[in-house]
Amino acid sequence: MRITTQMLNESARQAGLPINRSTLLDYIKNDGATNPLLEAMNRNKENVANTAKKSNYEKLDKEADQLTQSAQVLLQNGENSLFEQAKACGDNQKVYDSIENLFENYNSTLKALRTTSNTMNDFYRQMLLEAPAETKEGLAGVGITFAKDGTATVDMEKVKAADFATLEGLFGKDSDFVNKVEFLSTRISDNAEANVESLSSAYNSGGNLYSAMNSSKYDFWG
Repeated sequence: MRITTQMLNESARQAGLPINRSTLLDYIKNDGATNPLLEAMNRNKENVANTAKKSNYEKLDKEADQLTQSAQVLLQNGENSLFEQAKACGDNQKVYDSIENLFENYNSTLKALRTTSNTMNDFYRQMLLEAPAETKEGLAGVGITFAKDGTATVDMEKVKAADFATLEGLFGKDSDFVNKVEFLSTRISDNAEANVESLSSAYNSGGNLYSAMNSSKYDFWG
């Protein structure tokens, strides 16, 4: 489709840009430093990048929040805690499921941190990788091992075969590993939320010429 000056001016008008009877040649010849069309297009590129970053941070927030919740389930204290209820009813399945869920969320959070790599998230990721350091031997004894990239593999048969008191020591209210994970995941989630809000503000404050072009019902690129 051939682009006309009228079409370009209509798109510029809907984007809130000054028209001043500019021709298509004027837009092309205009110095890029002061070219409102190019400036709007550059803002659009920034908005696209910010939208992608925002999506990644929203995913990180979700993954970290789920990790926090799965840790808190295991860290419950008192007679209504997961481990005390299992002792009372003689059924350990919820404990096994919660341990498996913890490591699924642990792995997902590590992956999301890699996707949103920056100074702060790299720091949190390193801290999360180091969280099991002091209990790796004990974790390996109940079927939980870690790959070179830090992700965990859970052998549920070994978990179920493990002594219940050992599992409670590794994953219950006094667990060094689970308490560290709960502490870190809360802060990872808070940081991700702050980044989502920041990127949302950046997007909303920028112009979006392409949106105006689409709403004009013209196929700008033909």
